[in-house]
Amino acid sequence: MMEIEKDMEVEGSHILARQKTPESEKILDYDYKKCAGCSICVALCPKKALLEGPLQEIAKGLDAPPVLIDLDACVFCGMCVNFCPLKAFQMTVLEKTPLPEAAKTAAAQV
Repeated sequence: MMEIEKDMEVEGSHILARQKTPESEKILDYDYKKCAGCSICVALCPKKALLEGPLQEIAKGLDAPPVLIDLDACVFCGMCVNFCPLKAFQMTVLEKTPLPEAAKTAAAQV
């Protein structure tokens, strides 16, 4: 079974969700200040990992994201990135270079 780690942090108006596996690291960057709250991403998310934010607080002018990310449900498919008309979502994929077979064998013998 593949080991998957997920975490989330906030930097200013950016909500950064990360998914780490032995092969790659994906970073979903949601800048909620760019988001107009159109909910296209909410409707398109195949895992229902995106939810409308606290609409009453947003309507009152409070600083709250129009869309919330359920990190447990998100599979980092990129649908939100591809369909957001305002580019509020960005995805970075960092591929980890696999070790050559000789290096794996040497590491296993240590």
